[in-house]
Amino acid sequence: MTAAVLAVGSQVRFEDRSWTVVMLEGARARLVDSDNSTATVLVNYLFAAPDFELVGAPRRHVPPFGLLEELPVQARERAEAWERHVREVETGLPVPGQGGVPRAEFDPAQRTVAEREEAKAAELTAAGQPTSAVTVRRMRAVTARRGCGG
Repeated sequence: MTAAVLAVGSQVRFEDRSWTVVMLEGARARLVDSDNSTATVLVNYLFAAPDFELVGAPRRHVPPFGLLEELPVQARERAEAWERHVREVETGLPVPGQGGVPRAEFDPAQRTVAEREEAKAAELTAAGQPTSAVTVRRMRAVTARRGCGG
């Protein structure tokens, strides 16, 4: 039996609205709705709300609270940078909920995942971080399984 888990990317119903969880930090969840309105809610309050519902299965597991804070600064910054790169490959935008238009090479409506992985590898390599599309694909898989701290 698999229990539902609140995670970044989860869809929830709360206060008669549909929200996407875009950040989990400590005991707080940052939510964004379809109008790009944001709410920061204590997770305990969210779970206790009478109209709360976790919609569908989450895309990834919630990392243990404080996991990233325990890492050395350089490792944490690298993990957070990779999380932004992975999000851009997957969604077209490096930071969900901030609106904007995806760059053409990362637009899911115009490019396949493989093309977006190739574009990210080329971008990182040009910026001085030699990377292959296989590495981008591996980082996507690790992030999906273990979250940002993976």
